[in-house]
Amino acid sequence: MKFQGKLKQALPKGTFIRTIGDLKQKTIFSDSHSNASNTASNKQSLALIEGDLISYQADNSFILHGGKTKELVDFQVLATAKKSLCITILLEGKLDFGYDDLNFLYDAIEQPRAVIVSLTRSVSFRRTLYEGNQVTKLNLILPHEWIAQRIVSNDNFSELVNQHLAHFELNVDEEIVSLTSNIIKSSEPTSIIEQMNLESLTQQLLIQVLMQLNDATSDIKQFASNNFANESLGYDPVLDKLVSYIEANLDQDMSVSHLAKFSAMSISSLQHKFKNSLGISVLSYIRRRRLNIAKQQLESGLMTISEAAYNAGYRHPSNFTSAFKKVFGIPPQDLMLKTDQV
Repeated sequence: MKFQGKLKQALPKGTFIRTIGDLKQKTIFSDSHSNASNTASNKQSLALIEGDLISYQADNSFILHGGKTKELVDFQVLATAKKSLCITILLEGKLDFGYDDLNFLYDAIEQPRAVIVSLTRSVSFRRTLYEGNQVTKLNLILPHEWIAQRIVSNDNFSELVNQHLAHFELNVDEEIVSLTSNIIKSSEPTSIIEQMNLESLTQQLLIQVLMQLNDATSDIKQFASNNFANESLGYDPVLDKLVSYIEANLDQDMSVSHLAKFSAMSISSLQHKFKNSLGISVLSYIRRRRLNIAKQQLESGLMTISEAAYNAGYRHPSNFTSAFKKVFGIPPQDLMLKTDQV
């Protein structure tokens, strides 16, 4: 089911997400901080989600997010997802989310849904909230460093992990439903026994997921990004910290000299590593990431073309239109027209 019409709210620059409440019932808010067009008096606080939320991170291991919640407003969340293996399990409600150009629209009315997605570098994460949507879900996030220490063979798991945006649809059987439900019910542990129980349940769930992945008879579905097809091949992990820094500062001016200093590399060395790993220059990477975010904003009806152009760093919409068409093969006007027709 697609949201009909334009989304009422969006996350502006400088938005801060906060959670309030006790260990069980919580509410997630977005706070819009003042910027060039806002004064301090115009700051707004908007309740996004409320319910039983779980947020837990094991030391140097997995991260858990999710719970049994209600979405309070039509809202588009845009953020950065870091290099990781993401397992999303939906038991109730609908879930509309995506990574860069890889999109998922799940509805658990008939049956639970789940997917594993491999991120070999930072990407734009999108999730659309729908007012009144009751959601029961769990996100299990595995850092690539933790995974790399445990890969010992060229099986389906290692194949998926090493391919950027590769994804695999899971069969959500009774065992996975039971383990996911018990993890969600565990909430945040308040004692060592509860903590060990939560981590044990998560390990059991992960075993079920990986066993299913290894037993898959069909090939792993692989997704080649329009922007960076096969870019994960030959990727230099030395760039991880720099790419994460770039992703976190896409709304700021970043020169090659500044990024080289941040990376403790010479400009020529930085350019060489970027070219060898991603096939493009540093500045080209930044431009494409900004354009990709602009594309998501336009598709979701979050911004006008002029606003998207400004956020992407273009002073003149005509220059933005030319760059957009060069990357995506379609001008932004046509993209918005197609979105409205859908």
